[in-house]
Amino acid sequence: MADSLIRPASLADLPRVVALSARDPEALAALRRRLADRLEHEPGTAPDDLSRTLHTGRERFPCRDAVIGTDTAELALLLRESDGENTPPVREPGAGPVLVLDGSPAPASVPDLPEITDALRRAEDACRDGADDTAARAAAVQYGVVAWLLARGVTPHAVHGHGAGAWAAAAARGELPLPAALRAAAENATPPAGAQQPPVGAPADSEPRTTPVVVIGSHPPPTAPESVADVTGCPDPLRLDTADGASYARLLAELWRLGFDVDTTLGREGRRIRLPGHPFRRREPGGAGPADGPTTRALTPFEQRWLFYDLVRHGSSGDHNVTVETVLPGPAPAPADIATAFDEIQRRHPVLRTVFSDPAGRWRARTLPTATVRPTHLTAEPDAGPEQLRVAVRDAARQPLRLRDEPLLRCCVRAGSAHWALSLGLYEPLSATADPRLLLDELRALLGTEAVVPAAPLPEPEPEPA
Repeated sequence: MADSLIRPASLADLPRVVALSARDPEALAALRRRLADRLEHEPGTAPDDLSRTLHTGRERFPCRDAVIGTDTAELALLLRESDGENTPPVREPGAGPVLVLDGSPAPASVPDLPEITDALRRAEDACRDGADDTAARAAAVQYGVVAWLLARGVTPHAVHGHGAGAWAAAAARGELPLPAALRAAAENATPPAGAQQPPVGAPADSEPRTTPVVVIGSHPPPTAPESVADVTGCPDPLRLDTADGASYARLLAELWRLGFDVDTTLGREGRRIRLPGHPFRRREPGGAGPADGPTTRALTPFEQRWLFYDLVRHGSSGDHNVTVETVLPGPAPAPADIATAFDEIQRRHPVLRTVFSDPAGRWRARTLPTATVRPTHLTAEPDAGPEQLRVAVRDAARQPLRLRDEPLLRCCVRAGSAHWALSLGLYEPLSATADPRLLLDELRALLGTEAVVPAAPLPEPEPEPA
């Protein structure tokens, strides 16, 4: 059965992604120019080496851009022409994209990616007794795409599906073994209850959703009574056309621009090479950097130790988030009420407004003047029990932080049918002077859930000599 699918596009035929990041828009624009100069003067540079070096040899910064092309000359031209957003991406902390498998039939041609090939082989095995393999192939392709995205560092917030895609989504979530899901799709069985529900409802007016929705399927999408907005809760989702090899590269490039640290090598081998570094802009004598001023201080030894460790090991900061959570009966408070209470917590305790910056290459801590962290409202789960709600908000609070120029605090909420869960996550270096459990009790008190409010604000760390 799988042999009936034509797979002419090999991994080597997919476009290359050149993903860049910098501390600020001016540095990003300069980096694009310097890299374009290098590629024009050294046209023999292998695109795979370029992508590998940028992915493994560079620190991630908030201002981002990405271009995709087939060869070095095209990539250099695109770098010249790109203006990018040049603004730091905005997304909810810890929230990955929502993947929606639209259940469209398997296309006649798909890229020869190992995850898709393996899933198609399993679909063939599931249909050896003559079962209709049309739906099984559709589910196999969509499951294979999800597996490939996972291997590229895409950690979805949720995976949902429709039709055959519902079975692929159930397998991707680990609720069913893949062979059982493919067999059920071949037998045209009814998907499990809730599997075809829209993944995300429209956000409350006070809580705009920044989590992207990615619809996976063949293009054009199958005719359905629901519009894309009805199905996804998002009027303009990202799309991955399973038949178009360039679509895979475009999606990873877009997720990178949005702030997700995905593997933009697309799984191709390459070697590390020397590339132009980030431009160094010396401040004018007497000039002040963005983090200089009376609200800055030197890092404590405890802060230095964990910060430098996590900067070297990209993505490890989540291992050092101190998290606390609670499950409470009844409906969750309105998002606006939770946001107001969380703003008040940040106002009372300046340590919660701490960010780490490195003006002129020297790390300092500074205190933001106002609260900037908003609560993250996870997708409501009416069927989830108290323990499931607790685990969900705990795991969300443990997601890695950016560490540079962004707050080191997180608040996550998930509503169920009879309970709701609330969690706080704080970067461990700050927990030396801020007890997350006391902070959670204080937040509960502000929300009227009968917790004791600490009598005095939490202490601030003593500044060290510069």
